[in-house]
Amino acid sequence: MDSKYAIVICKEVYPLNIIPLAPRGFCKGVYLALKLAKDTAKQNPDEQITILGQLVHNRYVSLALEYHNIKTLHNPSLSKEQLLEQIDGGIVIFTAHGISESIKQKALAKGLRIVDATCSDVSRTHTLIEEKLSMGYHVLYIGKNNHPESMAIVENFPSVTLMEIKDEIPDLIEPLFVTNQTTLSKREMEKTIQNILDKYPEASISNDLCSATTLRQQAVEQVHADGLIVVGDPSSNNTLMLASIGHVHGYPWIQRIESVEQLDVSYLKENMSIAVTAGASTPAYLTNQVIEYLNNYDVNHPQPLPTVDITKILE
Repeated sequence: MDSKYAIVICKEVYPLNIIPLAPRGFCKGVYLALKLAKDTAKQNPDEQITILGQLVHNRYVSLALEYHNIKTLHNPSLSKEQLLEQIDGGIVIFTAHGISESIKQKALAKGLRIVDATCSDVSRTHTLIEEKLSMGYHVLYIGKNNHPESMAIVENFPSVTLMEIKDEIPDLIEPLFVTNQTTLSKREMEKTIQNILDKYPEASISNDLCSATTLRQQAVEQVHADGLIVVGDPSSNNTLMLASIGHVHGYPWIQRIESVEQLDVSYLKENMSIAVTAGASTPAYLTNQVIEYLNNYDVNHPQPLPTVDITKILE
């Protein structure tokens, strides 16, 4: 559950000092998207239900949804339109990252029932861009190229300029409105916004970073430890940002893992302090499994790594 403040809980455990960082577990948008998907399956037990892309960026979640008879149709080499062509009937669920209006209309034209699980923060950004364009602003959107959240923006608003966070600031028409993908680095966004304001002092800025993402990043920056473990899917941008911020903050070593099954215990030394965090789309079960293993870890007699129980992912 999201919190107004980042919380750090420190617990001394011999021989390792494990520091679980909070918040952990699903953010509000992910929780609601999953609830919507499961409710749809429960209410339509005889319907074919397909998610167009990954509902959230975590493959364990996609596997767990299969237990609810919800199929994930995901192929990074294909566009959403190409994936949609593979759906013959039933219900299609759009992911938390947002979807273009053209894809919605094509789904309806195919006779599909649609369920939109777009995060409310992402929907708010779409609405804001639409308002600013109607007022005559040129819109600069800071985001990752080919990320589904950014692509939905560009597809819905072709006149928007997409800029990656480390790109050179382009020459643009004023008045200028600036907004962004919700899962970027807070620190990098602050630098980028300042650079934009140096070039366009009159630009209107809306920093639309997700609060759950920002709180996790702040928690990483508040702790000094011998190592940092980030639990999350390799495709999760907010997980990538947590590791990136950890490098800048100066953690001596950082592991990005999907689950406890990938943990490299060769890093673990007696009396070492280790912070553990997770992305906003990482199930609490996966993070808690890592924390529990580390809390009981004996450097001299290491235990075998446990396995993931897919049936517990959505608990």
